[in-house]
Amino acid sequence: MLQERIQRHDWYHRTIPQLFAETCAALPDKPAIVFEGRTTSFGALQAEVDRVSQALLDLGIRKGDVVTTLPSPTPEFAVLYFATLQVGAVVNPLNLLWGTLEFSGVLPRNAPAVIVTVDQYGGRDYLQLLRESLPDLQFHGAGKVSSASVPSLRQLVCVSREGRRHEGVLDFDDWVAAVREVDAGRIAQLRDEGHATDIQFICQTSGTTGLSKSALWDHRPPLATVNFAAKALAYTEDERYINLSPFYHNSGIFALNLNLVLAGTTLYLMEAFRPAPALDLIDREGITATFGFEAHWQGLRRVPGFEQKRFTVRKALLAGEPTTIDLVRSMCPPGAVINSLYAQTENGPLISLSEHDCVDARINRSTHGRPLPGVEVVIKDIDTGERVPQGQAGEICYRSPYMFRGYLGQPDETRQAYDAEGYFHSGDYGNFDNGYITYLGRLGGVVKSGGENVSTTRVSTLLLEVFADRFEDVKTVGIPDEYWGARVVSLVRTRDGAPLADDPALREACKGKMAAYEIPRNFLAWEGEWPVSPEGKINFKALQAWAQEQLART
Repeated sequence: MLQERIQRHDWYHRTIPQLFAETCAALPDKPAIVFEGRTTSFGALQAEVDRVSQALLDLGIRKGDVVTTLPSPTPEFAVLYFATLQVGAVVNPLNLLWGTLEFSGVLPRNAPAVIVTVDQYGGRDYLQLLRESLPDLQFHGAGKVSSASVPSLRQLVCVSREGRRHEGVLDFDDWVAAVREVDAGRIAQLRDEGHATDIQFICQTSGTTGLSKSALWDHRPPLATVNFAAKALAYTEDERYINLSPFYHNSGIFALNLNLVLAGTTLYLMEAFRPAPALDLIDREGITATFGFEAHWQGLRRVPGFEQKRFTVRKALLAGEPTTIDLVRSMCPPGAVINSLYAQTENGPLISLSEHDCVDARINRSTHGRPLPGVEVVIKDIDTGERVPQGQAGEICYRSPYMFRGYLGQPDETRQAYDAEGYFHSGDYGNFDNGYITYLGRLGGVVKSGGENVSTTRVSTLLLEVFADRFEDVKTVGIPDEYWGARVVSLVRTRDGAPLADDPALREACKGKMAAYEIPRNFLAWEGEWPVSPEGKINFKALQAWAQEQLART
C-alpha cells in the first residue's frame, strides 16, 4: 500500500481524511496507536474519529470553521485532528508555551468556532490562561461561550487527563458520549467532497520576530513532507514509530500523518517527552523509527545505563546541526537509515532531506541534503537581496509546488515574504553548494562581529572539527559588545569532563583552521545537559543570558 501510494503521487491528489479512511479500512485489526499500555486498532480508531466527527457536526461545525486546540500529544487530540479534517473544518494547534500576549493576539485573528484545550499540562492551568487572555470571555453553560474580541467563538471543550469537570466548560468525554447516532453517510460524503487544495490547517510560526503568524496549509504541504520522508527513509509498513514531539509542533503532526495516514504503521504516544521512559519504551517495544531534534537524541543518549538498553531505532530523521548525525549513528544499530533535514513552518515544513543511499560520509555529515522534488533553492545576499555565487552563504530562498497559501489576515506580510522572482525569503542563513543545502541558523543567529556576518551554528560545527578529541559538544552565541558589535562566545562541554584550556590557547589552536572573525573571543566551560524547550530545541536565549552573566563576573 505504502509504495503504491508513493508511486501514484497520492500526496498531491488526495486529502488527509481520504487516505486515513482508506488506511483504516485496509488494516482494521492492525495496531494504530499505543498509549500507556492501551492499543487502538485502525478500525477502532476510525470509529472513534467518526464519533468525534459527529460530535463536531452536532456543535454546528461546518466546512471552513476553525477548531483551535491547545493539545497534549495524546490519543484524544489525535482523534480530534482527524475528525476536524474529516468534516471539512480547519485545525489550528496553539503552542502551550505561549502566554497571554500571544493568545490574546492570535485568537481574534484566527477566529475559532470552538476551542478544545487541556485543563492542566506541565504545571500550567490553561482554562485560567484562556480567561486571562480573553478577559471578556462569557460562560453560558454546557460549554457555550462568547467573546466580543473573538465573536466567532461558540464553544469551549476541555480534555482532562485526571477526569476533572470544570464549571461552564464542556468535558471532552461527556461531549463525545452524548452522541446518540453517527450519520456515517453524511460523514463519508463530507470526506469524499474534500479536495487537495482545501485549506485544512493553520500552522503558527515560531514568533521569533514578533507575534506568531498564522500560515495556511492545504493538504499538500504535510502530505508531501511524509511522502518524501517515507521515500528517503526506505520506510516500510512494519515500522513502529515513537512520537517525541508535542502536537502543537509540526513534527508531532508529521508523526500522525506519516504513520496513521500514509504508511499504516503503529504509532506510540507519550504524554510528554521524558528520556528514560522513552528509552524504556524503545527497548521494550522494539521501536524502529522516530524523528528528533538534537536535544531529543542527546537526552536519550545520556540516560544512565543507555548501553544496557536495546536501542532498536533503525529509521531516524533528525533536525539540528549536521554533526548531530554522528551522535545518532553511534546510537542506532549498524545499517540504520539516518536522514538529516532542513524544514520550515511555511513549507509544510520539509524543504530538503539527505539521501539514505548516499555513501559519501562528508556530504551526510556536513549538509542537510538535497531539495525535495520540485523545490527550487537559491541563496541571496542578506543585505542586497542579490543572488550570491555557489557555495557562498546568505539567506536561503526557495519556491515550491506545495508552499503554504499565505498568512491568515496578513496580506502585507504575505506579500513581503516573496521577492520579485517569486522566491520565499526564509529568514534562514545557509549555503547551497553542488545541489546540497547547509542550514547555518536563523538570521537572528547570524551576528555582526567586527563588520563580518558570523554564523554561530557554523562556528560550533568548526570547533567540533578542530577539537574533535577534546570537545564533546559546543553551542555558540553572540553577546552584545560595544567594540565588536557582537562578541562571539562558545560554550563547551569537554570530553570526560576534562578541564577547558584558557582562551588564548584555544584561539591560537583555531588559527588557520577558521576564519579570523569566526574564532570565538571567549570559551566557557559547560557541564551537564543543555537547556531545552519542550519541543526539544536548544534554548539559546537561556545560554546567551548565562554567558553574559559569566562574562560580567570576569
